[in-house]
Amino acid sequence: MLLRAAKLRDRFKVSRCQPDRMHGVTRFAANPVVRTVQRALQGGPSAGKSKATSCQKERALDLSRKLVELARRRGSDKAAAANIAHALARSFKSEFSTFQAQDVVQLATALQKLRQKNVMLLDAMASHVLRGIVAYPLYALCNIPNCFARLGYLHRQLMDAVASHVSERADKLTPVDIASLVFAYAELAHHPRSNLLEACAEQLQNCYLEVGGPNCAIILNSYSRLSECNPTVFYSLSRSVVHTPPESFEVHHISLIMNAYAKCAVRKSQTMNVLGDFLTERVHELSPQNVSNIVHAFSRLSCYNVQLFQNLVTRVASEDLKAYKLYELGVLCHNLAKLKSGGPTVYNAMFGELATRPPEAWEPKAVAQVLDALRRSTFRHEALLASWCLIELDALDRAKDLKQELPDDEPEQGFPEARYAMRRVFELLEGLDQAEPFTPTQRCHVQQLIRAYRYRYELDFGLLPQKVKSFCKVQFDVSSSVVSAVAWT
Repeated sequence: MLLRAAKLRDRFKVSRCQPDRMHGVTRFAANPVVRTVQRALQGGPSAGKSKATSCQKERALDLSRKLVELARRRGSDKAAAANIAHALARSFKSEFSTFQAQDVVQLATALQKLRQKNVMLLDAMASHVLRGIVAYPLYALCNIPNCFARLGYLHRQLMDAVASHVSERADKLTPVDIASLVFAYAELAHHPRSNLLEACAEQLQNCYLEVGGPNCAIILNSYSRLSECNPTVFYSLSRSVVHTPPESFEVHHISLIMNAYAKCAVRKSQTMNVLGDFLTERVHELSPQNVSNIVHAFSRLSCYNVQLFQNLVTRVASEDLKAYKLYELGVLCHNLAKLKSGGPTVYNAMFGELATRPPEAWEPKAVAQVLDALRRSTFRHEALLASWCLIELDALDRAKDLKQELPDDEPEQGFPEARYAMRRVFELLEGLDQAEPFTPTQRCHVQQLIRAYRYRYELDFGLLPQKVKSFCKVQFDVSSSVVSAVAWT
């Protein structure tokens, strides 16, 4: 036994240490321990774990810094930024400990500036915030959701966690922090579950004098977009508006503030007049959308600034209205008519431009606004009225100007063009009723339409197809629910 053990020991020594000198390279035999040590000493793929981890850490931080540096340059290469973001996304999660709060804030800002919406990387950053939210400063917890919102990415868990955490510390927020945070929730249309908005409103009462023009516009607009019409916010910031120098406001900021007051139906005539005075000499700086929003806000709140509207009407009457979108022009003429502002010159310009817009561009709301403006302004634009004789009963006599082709079953008696126009109206209403039954209010409007047409054009109403007349008759039938209720009583 001793002899056999000695032989095995000698054989093992030979097999383990026998060098192989093929091709001038010394290799050891298949002993895993010796091979691992050799590769570690030579710096091969199995090098020490700490060295590999260190290299990976440096690589991830370098990628993050490259993105930050790239964001500071003008005209940055979007393709290069996308490649760096993709590489960083694959290594970020495994290296949480190498990133601090400041690094994540800088990275989020860089991604927003470069418009790089890398979902994998954004999810990893959100996880980093959620794990260490207690260690994050408040400004960071306001900036990171703001960057996510500007990229159009909603991470619900992050937004809810930030709202819950910040609402308990809202007394330490600055106006800039509040503006950044509430903008994020408004932009993503995500209403915070906690009392974050109420806490921010209370904090604004203490620091309203520190809120500048841009931040005032952002906060009010964000609250109105979230349908959070908190009186505390609007009354606090109305005092901020009065104490803010006019030159600190851009014209679109003033437009946003007015629109927020109108949307939440907060009537502050003094504030609206102060803002109107700010705009009186800057009407030429307004965009078409700004003009439309301002007129709408004054109309909604039943306010009026004489000098401002004189300048607005003068501008609209003299400028090229092709720059206005259809809905902007519809809102403008409708609300000017409601305020009884402007004369034939400005209405002739607006209605003339509206008449040139193609039929497919019109929406029901714009049609209703323009027709109501025609009624309120007591101004008649013949070409426009002829274009919408299907809706405005007073223009049915001009239906022949549409030069529409009549079907063979349309009788020649009476006024066939006007009758066919109303026939198409009733057929369209029947289709809408079948798709979704009319509400009681809608049915009342339909009944009024039928009564008015039958009263003024009784002969033509009798010549309508039987199917159309049956639809009209059904609109006056008592609903089964009402019948059952009366029978029960």
